[in-house]
Amino acid sequence: MKKMIMKYPTIIFLAVIFVLAACEKDIQTRKTTCTQQGDYDYLDNYNVGVMCSSNLCNVYYEIWKELIKEKNNLSQDFIDSHIILCHSEIDSWANGISFRICYKIKLDWAIAYNCDQFIIKINKENTLYPSLDLPRDTYLTKDKIKIAVDNRAFSSDISKITNKSDLEYIDMESALNELIDFSGVNILCMNRVALDDDTGNLVLEASAQYENEENSCIQGTIDLISGDKNVNNIPCWID
Repeated sequence: MKKMIMKYPTIIFLAVIFVLAACEKDIQTRKTTCTQQGDYDYLDNYNVGVMCSSNLCNVYYEIWKELIKEKNNLSQDFIDSHIILCHSEIDSWANGISFRICYKIKLDWAIAYNCDQFIIKINKENTLYPSLDLPRDTYLTKDKIKIAVDNRAFSSDISKITNKSDLEYIDMESALNELIDFSGVNILCMNRVALDDDTGNLVLEASAQYENEENSCIQGTIDLISGDKNVNNIPCWID
């Protein structure tokens, strides 16, 4: 036996290192638990209604389409291929009238639900945003709406959307598994695919609860285009 050890010292040393590394990884992996939903169940939480079809709706739908293309350098082909219209409406509220539109962004297997809205008519007596050239008591033109959107006035916003259509991961499982490996836990369950407000990329969000740790959860995101990952330990939601 002693001769065998002397004969194969390198092999034995490497085997010991491998075993120690495996043990260390097991120690560092925190145990989590979660219930995995269906891949696209999260989309059931969003409104998929009808597109309003009045002349006023059609006018502001065309303005929205122009603004989102200009802001994000999107081609009409990109819109046709990757934007699925879900719902639009015109709403009256305290400050005036707004146009709202909701849609799905579909890049390969990844689907995110998103909404934009902007003011189209400001009440006559409204005194908010006095420094902005926004007329009252009249329907706004595209140029005026752009002013409102650029300043996020009256809750007006057009989302930032990537013009890249190629994903870093071939399917949802691959992206989720990479996020799990990065997180140092044994399991995460997918919550949804969403639009990142800062980058305009689609991100996969996942979470889990730590076992035997009271009110302690982990939440992570993985950018499906850049591969960037982020993980945070947070209190669990309590109903």
